[in-house]
Amino acid sequence: MRQGFLATTLVAVAIAVLAAQTVGGVFAQNAARVLFVVLCIVGLRTNTVRESLLLCFALLLGVVLCQSESGWLVLLAGIDLAAYFASFIALLTALKIAAERSASVLTVGRYLIKQPTGRRFIATASGGHALGVFLNFGAISLMAPLIQSATIRADGTVDQDLERRQMSALLRGFAWILLWAPTTLTQTVLLTLFTEIELGKLVVLGLATSVLMMGIGFAYDRFEWRAHTMQRNVQVAPDLPKRAFLRLALVCTVLIGTTAALQIGLGYNTALSLMFVAPSVTVFWFAFQRGEKTALTTQLAHFWPALESNAQVLTRAAIALGLSGFIGRALAEILPVARLAKDIDLSAFPGWLFLAALPVLITLGGQVALSPIIIVVFIGQVVQTFPSLPAASTHIVFALSAGWAISMFASPNATATLLISATSKIPPTTLTWRWNLKYAAICYAVLVAMFVMLEH
Repeated sequence: MRQGFLATTLVAVAIAVLAAQTVGGVFAQNAARVLFVVLCIVGLRTNTVRESLLLCFALLLGVVLCQSESGWLVLLAGIDLAAYFASFIALLTALKIAAERSASVLTVGRYLIKQPTGRRFIATASGGHALGVFLNFGAISLMAPLIQSATIRADGTVDQDLERRQMSALLRGFAWILLWAPTTLTQTVLLTLFTEIELGKLVVLGLATSVLMMGIGFAYDRFEWRAHTMQRNVQVAPDLPKRAFLRLALVCTVLIGTTAALQIGLGYNTALSLMFVAPSVTVFWFAFQRGEKTALTTQLAHFWPALESNAQVLTRAAIALGLSGFIGRALAEILPVARLAKDIDLSAFPGWLFLAALPVLITLGGQVALSPIIIVVFIGQVVQTFPSLPAASTHIVFALSAGWAISMFASPNATATLLISATSKIPPTTLTWRWNLKYAAICYAVLVAMFVMLEH
């Protein structure tokens, strides 16, 4: 019963947000606000310590905002932002309901991690990257257990070196989707905060940087293990599962093509288009996973129970990211940002230095359990209070995305790290500080060089 109520509330919030974003009107807007608050209340029993702390902090900030008339307006705007982020992540994460049951996804995942030693890093990193585009964090949840199963030797012991290399490859590949993929919360947050940007340039820059950083990850892996002779679990590459790849390519094509059609035809932004397309793709993908003897109506009847079984996970993600967005927005109002904007002339700063500071702030925040979304929303609101900026808005969005990506494998509190840790029982500090901190430092140095070239 509780699972069903959670699922119903999630669907109701999403419908209200979509109505407020398209049809508009006071009723839809107020309904989205009220339903998000209801979601936070009914989700209390599913909360972990993280969501509980975020809720307490959000309530405290809400009380502070209520002390003034302008604060009330910010409070409502913050709830609007929270409901929007919560709906986006819930609708996009729901893709995993179909993906986790897809034989094609499982087949492709196994193919990627069973490559010969020379190709294994590239296959895992690029596979995690590609699957992450439409599975989001579901790609982490899918591939981490597959990696662990592939690292078990014939005698039942675990090849810990192989496990380390593969888990690092997964993190290093997955993280960089945040630079360009429209299905990520990162791009939704940043494109909501910064509207005057060159989207084409941002996507091309993000894609090129992603390829470069995965290449650096591969080179660093080879350098790090140059003196190590590792037992090969698989001597011969498995056969390419063409049909499975074609099916996933079809899902991706439909997802991207329909999103683009909504953008062109109705003028919706990328995030809003995805919020319509993703649930439709999820239902159709789920429906056509039926067996030969299963009727389509019977298969569709199983969708709601599947949604209910995922309701707790979706609710926690929606609450955590929605509240993080609210906190970032509220902090930008409560702290004396406007006064600082008058006293600091950012235009006097070198553009590359300003950009270089942004990833540092995001990554440092992650070390003390501050979600990147809180830092990014806060910085985004603060930056826009300054009359002039030392760098172009497109470059600022790129720098913030890059900082968010680095925090994924440099911060023990990042979502991807916590998911892998929960699945593999590897401590988050091992996944980040011990295994990937040097790689993060190299990536940051490369980014600084890119910032210098961009602002030259």
